[in-house]
Parts: sequence; C-alpha cells; structure tokens
Amino acid sequence: MFSIYTGIYAMALEEINLIWLEGLDCAGCTISIKQASNPTLIDIVTGAIPGLGGLKLVFNPTLMFEWGEDASKVLVDAMEGKYDPFVLILEGAIPDEARAKPGVYCAIGEYNHKLLLLDEVVDGLSKKCAAAVAIGTCASYGGIPSGKPNPTGARGLLDYLGKKWKGGLGLPVICVPGCPPRPDNIVQVLGHAVLAARGLAPLPELDEHHRPTYLYGDTAHENCSICGFFSGGVAGHGFGERGCLGLVGCKGLITHCNASATWMDGYGGCTETGSPCIGCADPNFPDPPTSPFFGDAPPIAYLKDFSRGLRTQVKLAIAAAKRRKI
Repeated sequence: MFSIYTGIYAMALEEINLIWLEGLDCAGCTISIKQASNPTLIDIVTGAIPGLGGLKLVFNPTLMFEWGEDASKVLVDAMEGKYDPFVLILEGAIPDEARAKPGVYCAIGEYNHKLLLLDEVVDGLSKKCAAAVAIGTCASYGGIPSGKPNPTGARGLLDYLGKKWKGGLGLPVICVPGCPPRPDNIVQVLGHAVLAARGLAPLPELDEHHRPTYLYGDTAHENCSICGFFSGGVAGHGFGERGCLGLVGCKGLITHCNASATWMDGYGGCTETGSPCIGCADPNFPDPPTSPFFGDAPPIAYLKDFSRGLRTQVKLAIAAAKRRKI
C-alpha cells in the first residue's frame, strides 16, 4: 500500500526515463517487446494510453541511436542522478566478475578509457532507480547463462539485489520471466510499474518469486487451450499431433506462465501451435525439473493434477445429480 510520502513523490512525476541494460543475453526480450499488441509499443511511445505518456527510453543498446562513449555517458550520468526519476530494466543475467579476473565477463560500455562492467552499473543505478524490472528468465533468475555448471557464476537481478531490496517507490524487484516473455507481459508490467509510480494504479501483487500474480498466477497447463485432451485421456505422440503433449515432454503442469494460451494479438502460444511447454518461465530453467527439454515432467505433478481433477469432477457429478431450482 502507498505511504503518504510515496503518493506525493509519485504524483510529482511527469517524465519518467527508462534505462534498459543488457547483460548475458541474446536480446530476445527486446525483440519480443516489439511484437506487443495489447498495448503496442507505438501506443506506449506516443502516449496513446492514458497515464503512460512522458516515457523516454534513454538507454537500450539495441534500440538507441547513440553509440560508443555517447551511449556510455548516459549510464555515467544516470549513476550521478542526472536522469532521475528512472526505471531500471535489466535483460540478461549478471556474471560474477570475481571469477573472471584478470579478465572480464560482461562490459557494457567504455568511458574515459575505463570499461563499464554490468555489475558496477547495476550497483550504481540500483541506488537511485524508482523501480527495477527484470525482463526474461535470465534477468529474473539467471536463466540459460546460469545453467549447471554455471562457470561464470551468472545470476538474476532478484538474487543479485536480494528479495529485501526496494527501489525509490518502495517496490521490490519485479520479475517477468520467459525465454522470452510474452510481448504483452513485458509492456503490461512496465506500464503497471509506471502507473504505480504515478499513483494511478495499485502496486502489483507479486508471488514468492516476485512475479505479478495476474500474469503468472496459473500454470501453463491451466491456461492451455488444449488441456481438455489431458482430462479426456487423448495423448499426442509428436509435435503438432492432436492431443495432450505430456508424452512429448510438456512442462505446463509445473510452469506458471500464460504463453500457452496466446503469444500476441490472439495468435500463437506454445501448445497452441503444437509445441510442448519447455518450462522456460520457471525459476529452475534450464536445470531440472525443466530439463531435459523434451523429457517427462515429474510424475508427482500428474498425480497432483489428476487427484485435484478427480475430486472436483466427483463433486460436480454429485451436485449435478441433485435437482436444482432455476
């Protein structure tokens, strides 16, 4: 809940800068956000959505016009407070530079003949940002760069800053996992963070892994458009084959995500297009139980879902047997 101080501070905001860093990543999350449809990136940039005007993307290594030291200067100035207020956005994991000495793992710029290391920039910006959002599983929990044996010591922003860390608006790290996340998940969470910063929306409710519950509250199986085949006992045995994709390694039962229903603008979605969920939004990805990607999900997940479904179906059958007044 907002404090009085937070509310006054938030309402005073007019222009909000966005600083989007990339660490150990593939830039797939940046590509994903350009596909957003509800709302579109154009809607956000042009201020067509009430309450979301005045946003300025001052740093994104893939999309910005500046390059070289001109781009690096934005980060140096931001660490000195010249871009306050701003929302820190991280795409990609953060390596442990202590393991790289005398070399480096992740330099994201150079200024005055000095390398700007990702961890140093995150340290500087996290002390001044209004809020911090981790986009993608790599930025949230380490993702593929942190897969065993994790030689670089890569980890996500939530682990790096800690669960007790909070930005200037009192918000902890917000995680938007997925490899990449659904485009609409990214813009909606960023939009929600900005609206909350301006006192126009309540703070997002987060689960134990700091995921917004309105997007990640249900499993991919519960959101799956073909999950009826599971309860009906119809199994597919290959990609695109009619039936539940559990025998092809679907991890929808153990992964909290909404990408199984649709990808963008009502189209696509993992299982919707005949591909099993590989659990890319799960905090453990890409390690077990999400791997091997096409290996079976843990049997206990099936037993729990079967038990829950059976109890519910019995209750419905008993209720249906009783005559009810309409």
